[in-house]
Amino acid sequence: MLFPVKRQKLDELIPAVPTSEQYQYCWGSGREVVTRSFISLAALIIFTLLYNRVHDISPSSPAAAAMLVCGILGGLYWMLQPVLAAAQRNLRLRRFPFCALWLGEVLEVYLSEEVLSRQEVVDGRGRLDVSYDTGTFLNLEVGDDTGFETTLRVPMRREFKRIRPGMTLCLLLFSKDKAFQRISRQMSDAYFPEFNFWLGDYPYLRRDAFADLARFLWKRHGR
Repeated sequence: MLFPVKRQKLDELIPAVPTSEQYQYCWGSGREVVTRSFISLAALIIFTLLYNRVHDISPSSPAAAAMLVCGILGGLYWMLQPVLAAAQRNLRLRRFPFCALWLGEVLEVYLSEEVLSRQEVVDGRGRLDVSYDTGTFLNLEVGDDTGFETTLRVPMRREFKRIRPGMTLCLLLFSKDKAFQRISRQMSDAYFPEFNFWLGDYPYLRRDAFADLARFLWKRHGR
């Protein structure tokens, strides 16, 4: 069951400026923060040296001003990069001209084990040792009365064990077609209105606003 979402409402649900939850998601691990900090320090040093050189030759030149701006932005890269990463994720969905809230049902639930990375190490005897980093993923086959079906796949978490076939979920679907004859595979995170429960890896939606809308439609249509 599809409920068209107006552009103004979509801009509220998926803002151009990332939410705090989206920023925290893109903040990354401690290792990623350290890497960004080194990049910021290197950029700050490089552009400071360039600025000093250009400033000595021509203090009021546009090049000096550009070096100054680049130095400031480079020094703040460790903090700004998560904002840019989150905004880019949001843009992937915001670029679609048409959006609709979809009420569907969980048809099937199953787990899959998948390889996340592969590492090769040569031991002391010169033999190649290959190791694999694997992860468990939750797969949901979901659909509705019209025959539309799709699959949701997210990294498995303990709280996802409560999901069972027959549960109702809500999410946003996107299309370049106003009639939604062809629905994009892009979709938002999912919400279970009956249990006030979220499923998803990246928090695309402003969850407070979407939860209110989803519960209203769910109750109104007798779910």
